[in-house]
Amino acid sequence: MKELWHGHVSVGIIHGMAFPGYVKNYGTVVDTARIICKDSFWNAIEIVRVADPLLKDQMKKVLDSSGIRVVVAGQPPLLGGKLNINATVEEERKKAVEDVKKSIDDAAFFKAEKIAILSGPMPSEDKKVAAKAALLASLRELCAYAKSKGVALTLETFDETVDKKCFVGGSKFSAEIAAEVKKGFPEFGLTVDLSHLPLLKEKNAFALSAVRKVLTHVHVGNCYVKDTNTPAYGDNHPRFSFPGAENTVEDLADFVRNLFKIGYLSKKPSAKAPIISFEVKPLPEEDPELVLADAKRAWTKAWSIV
Repeated sequence: MKELWHGHVSVGIIHGMAFPGYVKNYGTVVDTARIICKDSFWNAIEIVRVADPLLKDQMKKVLDSSGIRVVVAGQPPLLGGKLNINATVEEERKKAVEDVKKSIDDAAFFKAEKIAILSGPMPSEDKKVAAKAALLASLRELCAYAKSKGVALTLETFDETVDKKCFVGGSKFSAEIAAEVKKGFPEFGLTVDLSHLPLLKEKNAFALSAVRKVLTHVHVGNCYVKDTNTPAYGDNHPRFSFPGAENTVEDLADFVRNLFKIGYLSKKPSAKAPIISFEVKPLPEEDPELVLADAKRAWTKAWSIV
């Protein structure tokens, strides 16, 4: 396609990945969000809930005044707290659900369109049936709560065996779970991340075809599995130009092409195009703004291929 992507895609960025905690010279979480919001290349931003009331108010002013689309990332609190929405121990499951509700409250406060979460870890074989029941119960409860706040819930698929080792990973099983939840909550769906597909050993065409009826949100990123001693190893989202990474610009282009094929993206422009958010993370010695520039170049090159 020769046209620019505006009207076809709202390109977003995951704030907490772009400016991870070890980046100390960029100021507060609000300061780094402001860098993103000032750059009109980014039409969407995904943020983690903000605990400090003062920073929370400041963040809202930045987001509101920039006109950027907002998604809340509920995954980091779940991962950081080792919380599990498919826990078979009811007390543990409820603890995870209550944590997600806090992120949903923030999503409503920031006028976010969606909140993305993830499943808990892969259970042992003898607990999978009970874990599936627990997962469905959690998702239905959270969908009802999110709906009451005017926010849509989406479940991101992760790897099953390499890094996060999540219950909801493989595309076919993920689509089955989403279809069950969508029966009562049509706004629910899956988030699929290009960076997780090599970890799942799934090709773009297969994965996207499997989830096409339940796909509501997309991330694009990279992964690295060649050397376990490298900081980029696993689900750490190195830049697209990182040597030896699994996804190239051509892979990104193929992913986008398949998003058109399944109907997530349309050749007919829309005032509210679907969001595709970059999930890229600078390594400890890398400059976050240079990594963001790398992502922008990767997107521009990939779109020119498509």
